[in-house]
Amino acid sequence: MQRPFTVLHTIETSGIGGAENVLLHLAASLDRSRFRSIAALPRPGLLQESLEARGVPTRIVRSGPWWDPSLPLSLARICKVERVDLIHAHLPDQNFYGCVAGRVAGTKTVTTFHGALDLWRADTWRGAAKLRLVRSAASAVVAVCDSVRDALVARRFRRDRVTRIYNGIDLQALRSAPRAALRPAFGWPESTPIVGVVANVRVSKGYDHFVRAARHVADVMPTVRFVAAGDIDPALGRPIVDLVRDIGMEEHVKFLGFRADVPAILRDFDVFALPSTSEGFPLALLEAMACGRAIVATRCGGPEELIDDGINGWLVPVGDARALADRILQVLGNRETVERVRRAAFTTANGFALPEMVGKYESLYSRLLS
Repeated sequence: MQRPFTVLHTIETSGIGGAENVLLHLAASLDRSRFRSIAALPRPGLLQESLEARGVPTRIVRSGPWWDPSLPLSLARICKVERVDLIHAHLPDQNFYGCVAGRVAGTKTVTTFHGALDLWRADTWRGAAKLRLVRSAASAVVAVCDSVRDALVARRFRRDRVTRIYNGIDLQALRSAPRAALRPAFGWPESTPIVGVVANVRVSKGYDHFVRAARHVADVMPTVRFVAAGDIDPALGRPIVDLVRDIGMEEHVKFLGFRADVPAILRDFDVFALPSTSEGFPLALLEAMACGRAIVATRCGGPEELIDDGINGWLVPVGDARALADRILQVLGNRETVERVRRAAFTTANGFALPEMVGKYESLYSRLLS
């Protein structure tokens, strides 16, 4: 009887975000009669704990500056010891190191790009050199949506060598989650409308636009409250907290920090806002749709592939806080239309179930390993 193929999943981060969740759910959900998963991570943390809890063994492989030859050598050693058949790397730096390790170990490598921002370093000579190696050495290149595939093609990847695999979500877990009881936790009346965002505080997430939109909404509808769930980077988060104070929104805007109960939090939102300036195929947006939330998102890449404006959500221009606020006000003021759109969002999410994503990766693995 043939042993299961061993897949080494690796990424350059150790927290929990969109790309990390894709790795987590993929590694834990592969058919174990056919594939054995292990993961190589840069440091201990929540991602390691989550993988181990789901039965995926992990290895910590630390790295130094932009070019650290010890990293691919360490990955290659893992390949030898664990009899790895395939490396699956996520995010730009690890895509590069995974390809180098694959060359050293004689192992095929799959690379996944999660957003157009994964390519911003390609404008530097170092980034261009790394991307050039991935372009020539990767056995397969995956883009999580068409906009990311287009960005790769613009960087001279052959379109026929880039496979699009949309991210998937655990629909059952999302729809069975209880509410998070945010209103009583903050002492808000049960009738309080809540507009929420779920995203780690990063430059591309548009938190400044979210806060400025909140100010415009509160000027018209003072009872509305705004909630942000996500890890707050100290350097990037301070200007956002200062902005909330400077425009007098401390009572209206609440930062929850990292939360493990995102499905429960989503169920408390009346409106899910996505104010990002750039996105691949955002899991939080998919999850909000699966929970039947009213969606207002920017035209920042992947969301346009999910949302048909006015049918299953609403789209607004990137960086336009006033347009974001105006649409939120319209949504909060038109319950009949909102219910129709929420039902359509719920239905759309059915097409992005986790098994669909896992099955496509399994098919890709099987093709490469046959």
